Amino acid sequence: MNKIKELREMSKFYTAKKPDKFKGKIHLLIGDEEGYLVEMGRNDIEVKEVGVENQGDIGLVMSEETFERLSSGKWNGMTAAGRANMSDPAPLDFRLPEGQGMDGQKLQMMYHFIIHFFSKEYPTITKLGKEHSRKVHGGNAVPIAYGHGIRSAYYSIEKGDQINEDEHDPWDQVFTVIGGTGMAIIDDEEIELKKNMSVHVPPNTAHIVKKEEGSDELELLWIAYGEQA
Repeated sequence: MNKIKELREMSKFYTAKKPDKFKGKIHLLIGDEEGYLVEMGRNDIEVKEVGVENQGDIGLVMSEETFERLSSGKWNGMTAAGRANMSDPAPLDFRLPEGQGMDGQKLQMMYHFIIHFFSKEYPTITKLGKEHSRKVHGGNAVPIAYGHGIRSAYYSIEKGDQINEDEHDPWDQVFTVIGGTGMAIIDDEEIELKKNMSVHVPPNTAHIVKKEEGSDELELLWIAYGEQA
């Protein structure tokens, strides 16, 4: 695979999607020996081959296999980057220059870049389904949108699987069932989940979604929203 050609093709689509305010440098380390720098101006993007040391405001690290999955459209960027906790490893990981932290502007730029850059389509199309997912939070997840007070994802939950254990998130959440059946436990209340129903989870409320019986997969869309989301 000609990676610089692939990245420059991605950059052409991303130029049309990138907000003007997101300006900076993203360093991509693919495998152990290939480094690329994506330089984003107000209205243009340049991609060039560089060394493996982080030369950007944000560094993104991935294996050859992960890049192949992103380039082929099997995964979107957030599927590769998704994790239960920021400290957990992921196929697409991030790093910052030594001595620098992650401020709000940098975080929003990283979220937008990861979600939209690797898509060779305009507008960005996210493919759902188990085959495009990774196991995160106990279910097969495809993140859809992150940033600016909202998080969303598709989940496919198989028999014996469960999302969350003792989570008390500080934001509102909604689980909307689009297929299959399952069970939610919201603050000790058991709710049978069926297609075409939605369950709201108030902030700081314990919640579990699980699949205990049946051969069908529970499929749902999850949305979290509010200042801290």
